[in-house]
Amino acid sequence: MLIVHDIDSFEAPWDGAALTLGVFDGMHLGHNALIQALNSWSKTESLQRVMVTYHPHPDIVLGKRERWKGAELFTYPEKLALLQAFELDAVIFLPFSREFARMTAMRYLKSILLEKLKGRQIVIGYDQCFGRGRKGNFAFLQMFQKRYHYAVHRIDAVTMEDEIISSSQLRQLVQSGQIDAANQRLGFCFFVSGTVVRGKSRGHQLGFPTANLATPESKCIPGRGVYAAIARFGSQTWRAMVNIGHNPTFGHQQLIIEAHLLGFEGDIYGETLRLYFVKRLRDEQRFDSPNDLVQQLEKDKQETAKYVTDQILVSHLLMDK
Repeated sequence: MLIVHDIDSFEAPWDGAALTLGVFDGMHLGHNALIQALNSWSKTESLQRVMVTYHPHPDIVLGKRERWKGAELFTYPEKLALLQAFELDAVIFLPFSREFARMTAMRYLKSILLEKLKGRQIVIGYDQCFGRGRKGNFAFLQMFQKRYHYAVHRIDAVTMEDEIISSSQLRQLVQSGQIDAANQRLGFCFFVSGTVVRGKSRGHQLGFPTANLATPESKCIPGRGVYAAIARFGSQTWRAMVNIGHNPTFGHQQLIIEAHLLGFEGDIYGETLRLYFVKRLRDEQRFDSPNDLVQQLEKDKQETAKYVTDQILVSHLLMDK
């Protein structure tokens, strides 16, 4: 799969392409349906399958949210990893800026989609818009398709439980700890990636050593609580119980993400660790003593082994092969 960042110097190595456009923050079931439609329309003329997206996230650049912390369901490196699972020939990351946001829909259509990328089929989602003032909608694309010799197609929204699946909906589900609902709408387990850093070694003293994860501030993090998860680093996967919170038993103030890898012994400081969240086990709690905490951790360990089955572990081990 070809990854393109410099659109100005890029020269398409194809005669024609089927294009789909969007932020593709969540890579959820709605996005999956859009890419499936793209693949289908590409076959009508043996066209290249090309995704056109943005970096950095437009909402962060334009300040559309009160807080940029937690604004991204998946960071740029995580999105690159997710894209490997889709049948695409190229992904174009347009460098998003305030100046770029002022580009007219007509210029975007002619200079980027048609001239640069040689678009002949354009497949968009039910609410996709582009260009200044969001003028580049489905009606706009329909209006000019005969003049500029392309065809445009729009897919319907994908719903679950009578609600449209969207990145904003997923962000709310993840941040409130509703991992089951989020995973159903993603079509895979939500995950967090980061670097393992040194903590206060409380877990080691209790017999449950943990890997503390440092993540980008823009990354969306599951709500406080304890989760059954899969930990992956390099080519290894482990069952993991993950705590997200402030460790109220010990009076910590800083929010931490810490994972105990069941059966693992070793030093992984500095490693890049990815945590796939399988099941939320319980709320964060304050315990009267370290012994009470250890008793609960033993229960959490058993629950983790129950939900993270051998079949799930094997499927994640094979995921990147």
